[in-house]
Amino acid sequence: MPIQLDRNIEAVRLEMSDVRQPIDDEWEEEMTRRDYLSSNRLNNSSVTIGQVFDKALEKAQSGARKCTTEAAKAEYIRRHANIVGVVGPPGVGKTTVSKMMVNQILKHEFLPDTEFSFFIKVKDINFKKETTLLEFLTTNSRVKVNYTEEESKALITFLHNNPNVAIFFDGLDEASTKEFAMISHVCKLDGKSKPVDIMKNLFNLTLLPKAKIVVTSRPSQMYMLHPDYRPTSIFEVLGLLEEAKNNLGTQLCGEKYPAIKKILDQQPNLAHLCYLPINFILIVFCLLSNEGSDIKTMTQVLIFSMTRFVESSHLTGEVPLDKVGAEMVKLARLAYKGLQQRKLVFDKSDFDDVELADEMVTNFFHTYVDKSSGLRMKILEGNKRSYFTHLSWQEFYAAVYLMLFVSYREFEQLESTFKDTQWSVVVKFMFGICNPHAYKQLKLIFPANMIKDYEEKKKFMESMLMKSLRSAEFEELIRRFGWLHEYNDDETSRKFEDCLPVELRMDVPMHLPEAGDIVYAVKLFTKPHKLLLCSNFTTTEVLESLLRGIHGTTTTVGINIVCLWSVTLKSTYWYYVDH
Repeated sequence: MPIQLDRNIEAVRLEMSDVRQPIDDEWEEEMTRRDYLSSNRLNNSSVTIGQVFDKALEKAQSGARKCTTEAAKAEYIRRHANIVGVVGPPGVGKTTVSKMMVNQILKHEFLPDTEFSFFIKVKDINFKKETTLLEFLTTNSRVKVNYTEEESKALITFLHNNPNVAIFFDGLDEASTKEFAMISHVCKLDGKSKPVDIMKNLFNLTLLPKAKIVVTSRPSQMYMLHPDYRPTSIFEVLGLLEEAKNNLGTQLCGEKYPAIKKILDQQPNLAHLCYLPINFILIVFCLLSNEGSDIKTMTQVLIFSMTRFVESSHLTGEVPLDKVGAEMVKLARLAYKGLQQRKLVFDKSDFDDVELADEMVTNFFHTYVDKSSGLRMKILEGNKRSYFTHLSWQEFYAAVYLMLFVSYREFEQLESTFKDTQWSVVVKFMFGICNPHAYKQLKLIFPANMIKDYEEKKKFMESMLMKSLRSAEFEELIRRFGWLHEYNDDETSRKFEDCLPVELRMDVPMHLPEAGDIVYAVKLFTKPHKLLLCSNFTTTEVLESLLRGIHGTTTTVGINIVCLWSVTLKSTYWYYVDH
């Protein structure tokens, strides 16, 4: 938490909704979709933690009707009712949901008969080392065991036949391997296998056929799972709705929250980011200071938060002021190298490799002692492992390193890397750093004499933004609007408009930030444009926000192909709205 409080924070509600899992012959098409699954959301009603496996069972029973024998039906239900996926964009609260599930298990409020529970952070897994199933479960959930070989075999056999086992895989998108899209061989219960194969055999319930399994991930990585291992019941974490934001905001700001809320109401583009809990907390922190009132993008929010922390007496009391900048470069380099290697958990050798001072590790990383039964204590001696306090921070520092400190020659060779969905957040932050004001602020922290080829890299990013805009698919077009918004530069916006066709065809956005990205661009347009929107599904709030934002601009909107797909009636409805 960036704000120190003299009282505990009470829990606020995170909304979660059911989404329609595409059937296998839609898989290739879905792989090309943007990160969100909201277009497949079944309805806009909330789903509670206690309902997820009940709904998975209902969906499995419905899907089993296509089976021709009772045995096949039973097998289908077993396979599909016992695993669920939880998805959402970074920072929306997927880890919080999975931890709440475990907490409710311990209180016997969720899966009350559970006897064995394993909570595994995927980024902690060493995917290079072969292991047995029991070693995999205990080591990665930080449970210390000391069984004989005979006892281990007896225990794994017991788990195999036990319906009261719950396994949580948090952060599939943080795995240091890309092998989840491939078919795996069948693992033996007591044999050694690669962790990725063990996970896939757990996902399709080959290894522990009666276990309950929960997998959290960013949406695109969930879809990268081969259909044989991907959950058919997927739930999307929607984040904070208005009541929850008001509750949390009041706890964070006290009597000052109405003034903060007024600022957010006046800056809808910033307010749209607040459905993500981490964004809301950081944005409120910025707005509590008078200096933060002109902030418009998440890049600016993170720069502001970083600057305030670096200049605080807490850090300067530990790291000499003349060394802070050089240490921050090392921090950024580590963040970039980690993402390059799909490495999100670091140990002493990683810090030594970039020569990062111990004080920086203490201040910027969450550190725990490996294999200590889940205890996370900085004071203990042992094999310490560390990670950035949130993945968004690692992605931000990686963007800083790319834009400021790698050579242009190395930078331009990474163009294909930037197209990888794993780097989508990093790329967005890179566009934020292209903003002249953001760049000026970063130079106050990072040594200006170490910055390389910034102007050349900025031109490269502008070229990415403008390239083939007239022929860009609607998903790509929405992504470009997001880049432009994060760039937040009027001159670049005019160039962007000149490269656009007069008639723009795209889906109605599924999330408020995407609507905000479009509104940001349209408000800067100086020439008439026609926006033709179509959608399988969107919420009233998003559509209303988009239309209100565009109202009064030079752009006309025709929602002349809004296709609403009724899951139960299997029918299509067409509407025309002239704005």
